Amino acid sequence: MGLNVAMVSMFSYLTSCSYLLSREDFISRKYKMEEMYQQFVEGDESWESVPASPQSEDPFVEDENKETTIGTVSISLKSLGYLFEQEQMLTITNYQGAAKGELRVEYYPVKEDGSIITEEDDIFVDDPDTLVGQPLRFSLKIPYARGIPKRFENVFCRYRFFLDTDTTSTGQVTGQNPEFGFSQTHSCTPVTDQFIDYLEKTSLVIEVVGTQIPTPMKAGDERTTKQLMASNFSLNQTQLALMDPEKQIIMGELQSTQRRAKKQQNKLVKVQELLDAAKDNESETISVADLQKILESNADSMGICVA
Repeated sequence: MGLNVAMVSMFSYLTSCSYLLSREDFISRKYKMEEMYQQFVEGDESWESVPASPQSEDPFVEDENKETTIGTVSISLKSLGYLFEQEQMLTITNYQGAAKGELRVEYYPVKEDGSIITEEDDIFVDDPDTLVGQPLRFSLKIPYARGIPKRFENVFCRYRFFLDTDTTSTGQVTGQNPEFGFSQTHSCTPVTDQFIDYLEKTSLVIEVVGTQIPTPMKAGDERTTKQLMASNFSLNQTQLALMDPEKQIIMGELQSTQRRAKKQQNKLVKVQELLDAAKDNESETISVADLQKILESNADSMGICVA
């Protein structure tokens, strides 16, 4: 949820659990492994006496209760700059690009009283820069996920919005189809150029996290580590996501563009109605105030605080 960081993948064929290790953690384990190997070569049996607890002392073992990233989704926030909502079912993908389920994500711009801005409000923002200096509030919802691998429990989502230093998280839920029922209101008071740039160029990354349920290796499985790795690689290849996350972001932005085009068309229709009314009244002029009201039918001219 920020700059890309290189990680090391660790997989236990004894428990079928996988983990991502930081560079520092991996290097520390590597030196411990080298020390154990040197003791083995020299006939020093102390290498076998690595304490089982705490697990961090054994470089080949990881805490089974460690939180693990199942995958992530990305959703474009560009629609917020035009006060449009987004509702998407996004594919959860892990670092290998394999699909690990679906996550429902929604966001809605809201008024000062907390009610959702709808098309019936006839609020239109032609240029997000016009929001600068005004308050903006929106509701982000994560209702549920579907198809989470059954080897995970205590599943939850977390993300970091704009300049927040801390992450925002849903509650933990167990099951392949967790119901999060999450809703959080975020505010920007007032909107700044930096915030508009954030909406235009940055996607919100939501991380789906859980703890793993160890699955012991089947009795009688005598495959070597090399054979197990080859089998695991083939399995991952068959689980590649059906949709590229970037394509999902583009689809969201396309929906926003279509909504803006529809709003523009509605303006033209209203202008035409104004002209037709003038013709019916045999008038050669139209009210500048009425025309201006149509063309500036946005949050400011409607007297609605988008906060």
